[in-house]
This record gives sequence, C-alpha cells and structure tokens, in this order.
Amino acid sequence: MGHGGVTGRTAHIAVVGAGPRGTAVLERLIAGLGHRAARLHVVEPRSPGAGRVWHPGQPEHLLMNTLAGHATAFPDSSVRMAGPATTGPAFLDWARDHAPDLAPWDHPGRAEMGRYLVWAHERIVALAAPGIQVVHHPARAVALDEESGDSGGGAGRLRLGLDDGSALVVDAVVLATGHTDRRPAPEQLELAAAARESGLVYVPPGQPHEAPLDLLPPGEPVLVRGLALNFFDHMALLTHGRGGRFTTVGGRLRYRPSGREPRLIVGSGRGVPYLARGQAPGRMPEGHTLRHFDGATVERLTSREPGTVGFMAEVWPLIAKEAGAAWYRALLAVRPDAVRTPGFLERYAAVEHGSEQWTDLLDREVPDPADRFDLLALDRPLAGLRFADRTAFGGWLAERLREDLEAARDPGRSPLKAAAGAVAAVKGQVRRIVISGVLTGPSHRELSWFRAFGAHLSSGPPALRIAELIALHEAGVVEFLGARPTVTVDRGESRFHAVSPTTGGPAATTHALLDAWLPGADLASTADPLLRGLLVSGLARPHVAGGADAPEATGAVDVELPELRVRRTDGRPNRGLYAFGIPTEGIHWNTAIGARAHANADMFRQADAIAQAVLRSLPEE
Repeated sequence: MGHGGVTGRTAHIAVVGAGPRGTAVLERLIAGLGHRAARLHVVEPRSPGAGRVWHPGQPEHLLMNTLAGHATAFPDSSVRMAGPATTGPAFLDWARDHAPDLAPWDHPGRAEMGRYLVWAHERIVALAAPGIQVVHHPARAVALDEESGDSGGGAGRLRLGLDDGSALVVDAVVLATGHTDRRPAPEQLELAAAARESGLVYVPPGQPHEAPLDLLPPGEPVLVRGLALNFFDHMALLTHGRGGRFTTVGGRLRYRPSGREPRLIVGSGRGVPYLARGQAPGRMPEGHTLRHFDGATVERLTSREPGTVGFMAEVWPLIAKEAGAAWYRALLAVRPDAVRTPGFLERYAAVEHGSEQWTDLLDREVPDPADRFDLLALDRPLAGLRFADRTAFGGWLAERLREDLEAARDPGRSPLKAAAGAVAAVKGQVRRIVISGVLTGPSHRELSWFRAFGAHLSSGPPALRIAELIALHEAGVVEFLGARPTVTVDRGESRFHAVSPTTGGPAATTHALLDAWLPGADLASTADPLLRGLLVSGLARPHVAGGADAPEATGAVDVELPELRVRRTDGRPNRGLYAFGIPTEGIHWNTAIGARAHANADMFRQADAIAQAVLRSLPEE
C-alpha cells in the first residue's frame, strides 16, 4: 500500500513505443495516477527509454546534433502542465557521473544519450507508487481491435495484438511509434530489382546504424544520394567506423585512411551538405529574440478561419524578415560600413518584405550584392552554376565548406549563423500556426519544403562533421557529384551511372548505390502493420488539411486536439486511442524535435495532455 492506500479497480493502459515520447507519456501517467491501481504496459522491442533511434548499443562515434546542455528526459519547472509537477536530472546532470568530460556545448554520442534515456526510464518506473505496475513487453504491436462496447468509442476496451502471439486487453492505448518504416517507393523497387538482376548492391534509405553497410566493398566507389543528417552518420560509419583516423595537423583536421573504407561519390537534390550548427568553443549559443514574427503576429494569423492562410504569401515573408533582420544586425556589428547611412535597421523594420520599398531600400543602402540577405538563394546555392567536371566542383564546394566551418566556430560574427538562429527560433511560431488549422491545403506542400530548407540552414550537423567532410574530400575518400543527380542502371555493363546538371565530364559509375536519407512519416505508405491495420479497420483515418475547397493529405494520423485522440473514419474520436509524435507530424509539424531543458518543451506539454485525457476516460469502479 502507498500513502493513503491503493484505490479503484486496476486500470490497464498500453504505451506503444518507448522512445523519449513514450517515456514522457509513461512518466505523466505515473504522476497523474497517484495511488490508483494500474498496470502500464510498455510495448517496445528494443531498450525502453531509448527506443529505435537512441539504441545504446549503436556505434559510439554517431553524434547528436543537439547540445548536451539542451537535452533532457524530464519536465522541469518551465513546463506548464495540468498534471502533478515532477522533475528529474537533465542529461548534463546525469553525465557528471557517467561522462564527466562532457561540456554543455558538446555534441554527445547518440549511444550516450541512449544510456541516459534508459536510465531515465528505469528511474521513472522505480519511483511509481506501489499500486502501479509497469510491464515491459519486448515485442512489436501489430494489431488493434475493439474488444467490446459500442462502435462509437464508448466504454469498450481495446485488444492490442503483439508479434509474439500474445494480446493485451486495455482501457487505453497511446501510439508513440516514432519513425516507422515506409513501403518502398516505385523507384526504390526498380533499383532493387535492377541491382539483383545485374549483381549490383543497392542499400535503400533507412536508419544508418541498421543499414547493411558491410555490403559496400573497401576501396570501391559507391554512389551516395543525400547530404543531410543521415549522410553524416553513414559517412562516420564508413570511415571512422572502418578504422580510419582523424588527426589535427597545423590546426586542420586530416584523415588517415584504414584502407577498408569505400570511395564515396555524393550528390543530393540541393547538391551541398546541410550547413553546420553554430558552435563557439567554450560557450553556449545565444538565443534569438523574435522581433517581427512575434506572439501578437501569430495570434492575428491563428484567429483566421480554417484554410485561409497561405504559407508562402503570409507566413514565409515573416520568416524571411525575421531572418533578414538578424543577418543585417550581425553584419553591421562586424562591418558598420556595409550600409551607406545610419538607421538602416529601423528602416528595414518598417518596410514589408518583398515589397518595392524593401527592394529600393536594399539597392540604395547595401551597395555590395554579396551583403544582401536572400533566403531563397541559400536554399539553392547551385542554381545557374555549371562546373567543367567533378574536380572543379569539389574545389568550389570545399572552399564553401571551409567558410561555413569558420562561421560555425565563431557564430557571433556571422550574418549567416545569425539568420540560421532566427529561422530556428521561428519554428515554434510556425508550429502554432500549423496546429491552429488555418493554413490552406497547398500550404502543406510549401510547409514540407520549408521544413527541409529550415533543417538545411539551422538544424545541420555539428561543426566537427563538416571539418571531417573537408578532410575526407582532401584525402580522396569523398567526391562531390552535384545537384539533382540522375541515376540509371546499365545492365550491359552491370553498373550504376549517375550524372548531375551541376558537373560536366563523364558519368560517375559504380557497382553500389547507397540512399543516405530517412523517409518522412506518411500514413498512406507506412509499412507498419499496426498503423495500416487501423486504417483498414476504420479506427483511424488520414489527416486532411485545407478545408473542402482545397483538401491536402498531410501524411499524419488524424487526431482531435488538444488531447490527440485518434479519429475514426467517420471523424469521431476514439475514446481510448491516442497518437503522439511522428505519426502526427502533418498536424503538429516538426514534431521530431526533442525536448529542450528549461524551455517549456512541447513534448512534455503534449504528453501531459494525453495522460490527463487517458486518466479522465478510465472507469471509476
């Protein structure tokens, strides 16, 4: 018995997926249950707490792109929640006993973060009241049906089928499934079939630490598509992970090959890597204060009718103006003579982004076009450029990477990193607008573009990874192909061929192709049997945005806000079924971002809303 005794009949609740989000819901349920009798079923085939992405057994050299001082698994006093206030050690507090050399501004290994998350899960379970039993099921959930009750989400219980043949009958289910696999796209199926027929190697997109990279032979060229965060993980696994060593010579990083790494020929849609995150040695980054895309502006937009706000017409100019102001403020701090007359920032604030007055102001006051801020040009830096061959392009890109590395290591003097900080800061404002439902249907395609661009500009790899990429290029291990590569299979020669409009010269030819990206969430193409089954049974439906005039499927599971109850085919919310995180990406937007300490993190507030709704729905007897 706990204090005051255990009360009520035993409630049964299942949390499917025990990564950071599933664990956050578990913690909120335990806090909210108090001394009520309950059995909490944690369905997770991997380590509870870490889940798939943060598996503690992954190679130690895979890095987070989040700073150690920002990471946490516990809500803190900044989080506004309806449930009981609880807290626990943030990652850096835990690291004092487990990784004492880690500084707040370091990028820790993902395995280290995984060990912290496992520890956090164990601590949460250990602190549960005596009447609360937490049961871990090391299995996958593959089916969900209504056990009894009416068909409208009434008092019936849910039957959750697991891949070990067992089933759980529960009062509520919370889906925190994270990144689930998608069915291969037609192009991937064609490449895989052609590779089998021609004796080639094709590694499809997926989690890097799960990919069969041992199929890529040492010393042989490998085509790689993708230059985002997944690429840097693959890069580390195929170089450092195969015995190569990075050393510092004359203040610059150099690579000493092991002889077991392949030779990577890399291209992507944009043709250039994600930009490095600003990381000044010895201090935490300064936050950006919103001046133009502020709370009042968000309130004005979210008060509009559903489906009436265009992203590119009304939201994008606010983003661009916020980032532009940050750019010019940093520029003037370093080079006051970059503009002709004093008071430029005030005049910039007074004109509408993209207007004639805005154009006239920049033409008149910023004489050097290289000093003028252009977000769209940052998105497609290779537009209109053509290089004689891959060698010429590699030289150009290597110099660009060196400039980016220098800016990342001294972000306070970089207009580019100031603008990146502004774009990172507005993502929460964009999320509020998306959640409100006011965006038009076509806006969700534009939003998908902005998510990718925003990640390229402000959510890139640690600066160390850019330094490593430069060293690998100089060592002849990495060669750059260019933008929008076209890949074909020459069955006669048994080779992949790749060309890019960026570079001239002969096509790149290899016996292996690696797709180094992670597919986004899309309910329509999910390979997860549980989510597919919910669609077939009618217990869930796809989310559609934009209203009846211009509907647009977002790829998300449709949920009722703010409790995140999953909607049935007819639109009614299920009484005991909830979805959280990645499956709701098209509704919450940018939901993959983790919880940040001392920042009133969305993840904890959403977990609390779900837990409170689950607890209200439980039978009283």
